[in-house]
Amino acid sequence: MDVSQLSLGQRIKHYRNKADLSQKDLAAIVGISPTVFSRYESDKLEPNILTLMNLAKALNITGDALLGLSPHPDLIAQNRDEYTVLRTFRSFNSLGQNRTLEYISGVAELPKYTEKK
Repeated sequence: MDVSQLSLGQRIKHYRNKADLSQKDLAAIVGISPTVFSRYESDKLEPNILTLMNLAKALNITGDALLGLSPHPDLIAQNRDEYTVLRTFRSFNSLGQNRTLEYISGVAELPKYTEKK
């Protein structure tokens, strides 16, 4: 699916679903009413720039991805677990990040932990 071809409301809904959030939950995180949020997803109302920034931050995507300008928006965290891993990784200093990458590389080499796609 080419997310960039969706309307703004459809992209908001797409990324909200990927983040496994309800409309009510995301509205609360962003600080808007669920009614207003519903109007954004149905393309009946367009969010202002501050709300767009808060939505992108809450969904852990770039503003470009939310606006349909990013060529690879799905390279950002796609669910809460990935978001937690990414947020935690970013909180580490370079030593912690390097150690984490070493650990992940080691685990990735073990067949019982890798998923066949």
